[in-house]
Order: sequence, then C-alpha cells, then structure tokens
Amino acid sequence: MTKPTKLNLSKNIFENQLKDEIKRLLKQMDLKIPNSEKISDTLRNYLTIRLKLINPKIRKVLVNPNFVKDIILHPKRKEIELVFNVAKSGGNLNYFQSKRVIQSKFHDHLLNEWNIYHFHLSSENDKKSKFVKQVDSLLFAYITDDVFVILGTDKHKYGIFADTKWIDILHDSFPELISEYKIKHWKDVNPKVNATERQTLWDKGYSLPMTKIRDTVYFSPGGGRMTSGHGMNVAETVNDILRWIYKLTDQINEYPEELCEYLQIVPEKAKFKVQFGKEKLELVEIESKTKLLEFPDILIEKSELIKRIKTA
Repeated sequence: MTKPTKLNLSKNIFENQLKDEIKRLLKQMDLKIPNSEKISDTLRNYLTIRLKLINPKIRKVLVNPNFVKDIILHPKRKEIELVFNVAKSGGNLNYFQSKRVIQSKFHDHLLNEWNIYHFHLSSENDKKSKFVKQVDSLLFAYITDDVFVILGTDKHKYGIFADTKWIDILHDSFPELISEYKIKHWKDVNPKVNATERQTLWDKGYSLPMTKIRDTVYFSPGGGRMTSGHGMNVAETVNDILRWIYKLTDQINEYPEELCEYLQIVPEKAKFKVQFGKEKLELVEIESKTKLLEFPDILIEKSELIKRIKTA
C-alpha cells in the first residue's frame, strides 16, 4: 500500500525564510533594524522603513497652479526644478528626504495621515549621510504610484506638517486625486483643531482619521496611524503577509500529492520558498524553478488543481 505523500511544512518555515529575505534586502540597502525573535516585529520594522521610501518610477508630475508663478522668483528655484526633474525622470527622490526615514522608530505622521512627503530643498550632500543637507526650506508633494503633485514650500517649523493647507490644495486643484476619500453626507468633524494642536495629538500617538476641507470631509488618504506610531498601512500589511504565509503552509500540507504532480516533481525533492521578487513577495518551488504565485494570491483549491492535472 502506497504511503500518502506528506510534506509537513512547519508553521515557522516561511517565517524564517521571510526573516532571511528581510536581512538580505537590508544588507543590500545598507540599513539596520532592531533584532527581534518575532517575525511580526521584524516585518513591522522593515515595512516602517520601506513604505517611507519612494520607489524610483516615472510619474506624471503636476504642480499646484497657484505655486507655478512663485517658482520663478523663489530663492530655491534651482532645487525645486531639480526635484521636479528627478521625479519626472523616475530618479531617486529619497535623496531629498529626511535622513531619519531610514530609522524604524521614526514615524512620518504627514505621510501616515495624508500620504504627503516633504523634501529638503538642497543640492548639497549631507556629510554624515547619503541624503542632501538637511535645511529649513521644504518642498511638499502628494505622491501615488502614478502622480507626483508639487503642492508648495514652507519652512521647517512645528505644525507645518499638520497644516490642512496641503489638503486644501488637493481639494481645490486636484479633486480627482482624493475623491475616493470623500465621506458622503458628512459636513463637519469634531474636535476642531489647528495645525499646532493636530501636530501635538499626532506626536502623542493619536490619529485623526477625518479632515474637513471647505464643506467636504475626507478620510485620511494615507490611512492614518496606530497608537504605537506605526502607520495603519504598515500594520495592515504585516497582518496580511502573515495570514498569507500561514494560509500557504496549510494549503501545501493539505494536498501535497496533487501539488507535486502538477509541478512534476517528487515530494522528496520539493522545496518551497517565500522570497522577495522584483516587485512583490512570491512563492516559488526551487526544484522545478517555478514561481507559483505572488502576494496576496493563494494556491488554487484542491478540486481545481485536480481538474488541471487531468486536462494537462
């Protein structure tokens, strides 16, 4: 009697692989995060840094129409144009960010709440880091995968990062970019706070998930933040990734015979691995050199896999 095929993947095999992958990427980027035995902490610290970094990508660059005329006589015109050109060409915008973005304990409230980045308007290298010199003159921009919106400039001062004037600009000049965050039938929010008060609340770990602009109320485009300071997007992504690797482990253990037959490999040689691909996490089978899927997809169900084997 043939013994049933068993792979018996342990619950932590993908956890350990994920830790190794994070270590590999951090080494490539010359970055460090606090050591932790828990995969959730390791993943959270890594994503806190990674999600603050802007992927080099060609984006459509838009400029606040009320700011265009100010650029001509702006004392930082050359630096503004430099950032503009780097964004347009898909270059490294992280060079202009705060050098603290590579610290896992530094939480960018403006990014967490409103998806708005700020850049130091300098073309001079900082002697102690790989960033530009950290100056008081800042450029603010709303960034998505597709667009880079220059909102304006201001000085580095308390409260400026929590000033709703940046959302005002999006509401007035680029409403289509934040229309999905509108809360229908809401006309007001409480408590009413100014920029300084909002910044103080953010610093103390509070999130203000709704913002009133003119007569419209919006959810936070950046997703908001946890009381720990971590961005809501970071916390959700950590949970999604962990659920994903645990689900894959269960699926592989549930129908190993069908899976190995589909891949045309013997179970004794089957080796599954979670790794970072070009853009996403992916599950691969090393022996057959097969990429099975990318996060957040899961394996097809057993019945569907059997159908594919029979029709192959």
